[in-house]
Amino acid sequence: PEGLPAVVAIVLALSVTRMARAGTIVRKLPSVETLGAVSVVCTDKTGTLTKNVMTVTQWYEDGKLQTLEGEISEKPSESLAECFALCSDARSDTGLGDPTELALLQFASLAGVEKEEREKNKPRRGELPFDSERKMMTTFHRQGKAGISCTKGAPDRVLKQCTHIRKNGYSVPMTQAERSKAEQAASCMSSQALRVLAAAVKEDARGPEEKGLTFLGLAGMIDPPREEAKRAVEQFRRASVDTVMITGDHVDTALAIAKSLEIAEDRSQCMTGEELDQIGDRDLQKKIRDLKVFARVSPGHKVRIVNAFKAAGHITAMTGDGVNDAPSLKNADIGIAMGRTGTDVAKQAADMILTDDNFASIERAMEEGRGVYENIKKSVIFLL
Repeated sequence: PEGLPAVVAIVLALSVTRMARAGTIVRKLPSVETLGAVSVVCTDKTGTLTKNVMTVTQWYEDGKLQTLEGEISEKPSESLAECFALCSDARSDTGLGDPTELALLQFASLAGVEKEEREKNKPRRGELPFDSERKMMTTFHRQGKAGISCTKGAPDRVLKQCTHIRKNGYSVPMTQAERSKAEQAASCMSSQALRVLAAAVKEDARGPEEKGLTFLGLAGMIDPPREEAKRAVEQFRRASVDTVMITGDHVDTALAIAKSLEIAEDRSQCMTGEELDQIGDRDLQKKIRDLKVFARVSPGHKVRIVNAFKAAGHITAMTGDGVNDAPSLKNADIGIAMGRTGTDVAKQAADMILTDDNFASIERAMEEGRGVYENIKKSVIFLL
């Protein structure tokens, strides 16, 4: 059947052209056909299932949980606003930077704190950049002879490093009751699908420090789900494809978004990075069929999750955008990188690139993949 190689090449080439018009660039031709056989799609939350347009809607400080609504009477304290403004790589004058940091700069401006002005008086002299293990970022600023260290990050990680709390402008030792109240506020915000970040400082610091901190407060940001993502999840369900959310966010935030997109229904379908560390590969393989949300995970966990799905007999697609996602993209049957926010390393490791970072594009690509599979099958039957 000398016509078969030509038929397969032409069918795949035509399909790749159609997919490129729909916002999906295929780097490896055979992966189009594999895409049609995918049974599980593991996807990141921020930017893929959600719009990645952050807005601060609630904040907590001095024992009070407050909401931003229209013309607000209450404003965040200057110390909280300054910490979020200084501990940031985004720029408010150009609007360039991570959507989370831009939302925090907008929040800081409510208290009259502008990042560029503050950095003139308190120039940055050092930093500990954010990483997925610590889940914190710290910057060190010089003010005269003294220095101040500003930290922002996941509330559970930041609170562990806090020994004091800011009350009425003074730093006082933090009691267990105050710690519990802050944890409850973070949990309350997370359950409303808010992404929560904590702020803390260390005054008279000699460099960027992440121990013995003074807790300032929390900020909760909404990142609304994409409307088309919900439709795509429903289409996947009808096509017998499971959608699994993998995120570094708090489990309550992840579950709230998963419920709104109808990916998961209750907490029993979620697993955190800590729970993942305590379970063996064989037990994970048994449980994996019932899990729909993985929260507070590190890049190393993603590889384990992909391997568990593959060991359970699934053809697995995996989305990612960071350098740390490259191993899991390579390990999956189909690696899908993000075109807008994705790093070059992630794109090189992937089989496909989404030019619009949109989850619905995966659904269109899989539909095309199934069409390719059917066309090749028809050609084989005809030749036989």
